Parts: sequence; structure tokens; C-alpha cells
Amino acid sequence: MQHLTTIDQLRCAGVVAAVTISRSAFPNKLDHIGCLDRFKMMKEAGGKEIEDPQAAIIDLLDPVLKPREAEGKKAYVLGKTKVYFRAGALEFLENERAKHLGKWAIFLQKLTRSYFVRKQLGGLRMKSKAPNALKIQSWFRCLVAKKECKKKAKKKKLAGKKKKKQMKASIKLQAIARGFLVRPKFQKMLKEKREKERLKNEVKELEDKVRDAEMRRMKEVEEAREAAEKEIEAYKAMVAEEKKADKEKQKKSAQQQTLIDESGKIIEYLRKENMKLRNQNDSMRKDFKSLKENNARLMEANASASASFTALNDHAKQLNATNAKLIKNVEAYKQQLEKLKEDLKTRQSYYLAEAEARLAYQKTMAQIVGTIQDKCRDAQLTEDVVIMALECEAEAKSERAALDTTKKSAPAAAPAPAASSSSSSKKKAAPPPDSSSDDDSDDDS
Repeated sequence: MQHLTTIDQLRCAGVVAAVTISRSAFPNKLDHIGCLDRFKMMKEAGGKEIEDPQAAIIDLLDPVLKPREAEGKKAYVLGKTKVYFRAGALEFLENERAKHLGKWAIFLQKLTRSYFVRKQLGGLRMKSKAPNALKIQSWFRCLVAKKECKKKAKKKKLAGKKKKKQMKASIKLQAIARGFLVRPKFQKMLKEKREKERLKNEVKELEDKVRDAEMRRMKEVEEAREAAEKEIEAYKAMVAEEKKADKEKQKKSAQQQTLIDESGKIIEYLRKENMKLRNQNDSMRKDFKSLKENNARLMEANASASASFTALNDHAKQLNATNAKLIKNVEAYKQQLEKLKEDLKTRQSYYLAEAEARLAYQKTMAQIVGTIQDKCRDAQLTEDVVIMALECEAEAKSERAALDTTKKSAPAAAPAPAASSSSSSKKKAAPPPDSSSDDDSDDDS
């Protein structure tokens, strides 16, 4: 292959001219999005984000391609959809991109290597501190569990008190409601009973009055009849005697006849009066019959009232039965209360044993803090452990004071162990049993 002839052929074909023209103008091009995605890592840190792609490309490429500007000409030109680069500008950008990628790679390698070294050193350090850390963790978890147990017991106690209050309030409301419902019926029954008794008394009084009036009238009629018959017979005897007598006495007999006529009129008048009395007796009997009918109706009403009274009596029996059931429930609740008191005593003994365990924990904690202060070289760790120990000691003192106050208020509680005073005067003291739990147990007892 002869290079001279090849170059002549290319020159004659115009290829050399085309390449020369392209190299003298803008031989390389990229679209806007591709340019931003490829060279965005070269943007200076702390720069503002620009949404417009053309403005973002200008903000990105101007500081980077400033050394490639020659005779006031930029190393690139921005089109509508693409970016055109002069000869060598794109190669310069690629070199700068490779340099930036190398910096980022070194930075990431530094982070990962430092992470692995820290992890290795931390594992060795934690292995050396593992025994003491386990003791501290167990003690701390024990405190958290006790606090949660205390909260749950308090919630349970409050729920029981609330349930008892609701039960008492419901019983009171039921008693008021039942009394309100039964009271009008009972008053109505009393009113009906009094009305019936009053009507019975009135009927009895009327019957007595009618009977007395009838007896009086019958006696008067009989007496008048007897008196009239006696007078008539006396006049008849007198007339018979006078007829046998002298004719001279005929005049007298005529007068006696007039007297007899008058006595007949009197008898007729008495008969009329008797008829009137009989009519009045009939009317009184009719009134008595109507009163009997009214009495029968009242007796029926009394029977219905007695039926309602029996229904109310049955309801009262049911209420008595429910009351007996409630009394049985009260006895059962009393037995449960006795069981709860026994459980409370066992819990108090458990809390006292727990206090002794806390004293042991406190002594071990004081030993741990002493050994850390003597042997540990990490000042920050020593300071953190001492702060934690002081916080635990302050909490223990506050709980101890609360426990002392509860023991003064409840002398029947078991005394605290004597070793607590001696250990608290030394380095660090463990917290006593939770005062609030003792308070709750005293309240229950």
C-alpha cells in the first residue's frame, strides 16, 4: 500500500477536504439530556438546580471549557436540541470527567475502608466490654420491665374501680327507675282500694237507713191498723147495744152512725196512707236493687284490682329473688377480696425479696463502676457510666423516700432489710422496690 497514492486518491475524492472542514468547525455533538447526564458530576458543589436544560448546560460547561476558549471563541455552541463541540473540546471533557470519577472513587474507598476499620475496632472493644455490658443491660431491662408491670397493675386497678363505680351507679339507677315505675301503680291501687271501702261503707249505711225506715213505717202502719180495728169494733158493740135499747135513743144511734161513717172515712184515709207507704217501700226497694248492682260492679272492680295487686306481688317476689342473687354475688365478691388480700401479702413478700436482689445489683453496679474508673482508658465511656450510675442512685433515693412515707402511713408493712442503710452509705446504692406498687398494695389491703 502506497500512502502517497492513497492520500492523492482521498484528496481527489474530497474526503480530506470534508474532514478538514469538519475539524475546523464542530466535529462532535450531543443532545441536551445526554450531555447533562454524562457530565453532571463535574458541577461544582453547592450550585443551584436549574430546570431549563439549555440554562443548565451553559451553567455546567462554561466554567469547565473556559481553558479551551481561543481568540474569544467558545469551545462549544448550543443548538435547539443538541450541543456542538469544537475539535478537542469533547476529548477535554472526557478527560475531566475521568478525573472527577477518580476523585469520587477515592472518596468512596476512603468511606468504606474507614467503616470496615471502625467496625473491626468496635467489635474488639465491645468484646472486651461484653461481660460488664451484659450486667448493665440485664439490670436496665429489669427496671424497664418493672415499670411496665407497675403501669399494667395500676391500669388494672383503675379499671376495677371504674367497673365497681359503674355497677353501683347502675344499681342505683335501676332502683330509682323501678320505684318510679311501680310507685304510680301502687298509689293507684291504694286510691282504688280506699274508694271501694268508701263505697262499701256508703252502701252499708244506705242499706241500714232503708231497713230502719221500712221497719218504722211497717210498725206505724200496723199500729194504725190495730187502733182503727179496735175503734170500729168498739163502735159496732156500742151500736148493737144502742139498737137493743130504747127507740128514744135512735137519735143517738144516728149520731153514732155519723161517727161510724167518719171512722170509715178515717179508715179509708189510713188505707190510702198505707198505699202511699207501700209505694215508697217499692221505690226504696228499687233504689236498694240499683245499689246492689253498683255493689256488684264495685266487687268486680275490686277483683280486677286484686288481680293487679297479685301481679305486683309477683313482681315484688321477683325483685326479692334478684336481691337474694345480688346478696350471693356480694358474698362471692367478698371471697374474691379475701383471695386478693392473700395475693397482696404474697406480692409484698415478693417485693421485699426483690429489694434484697436490688441491693445485690447495686453492689455489683458499684463494683462495675469502680473497676471501670480504675482500669478503663476511655474517658468518655467512664464519664457515661458514672452519669448513669448517678442517675440510678438519684432515682433510688427518691423511691426510697416514697417507700419510707408509705411505711409510716402503713405500719403493718414488712420492714426494709438492714443491709440497705449500710450499702447506701458506701459507693452506690441500688433502688428499693417501687414505692408506687407498695402504695397500690396498701390501698388494696
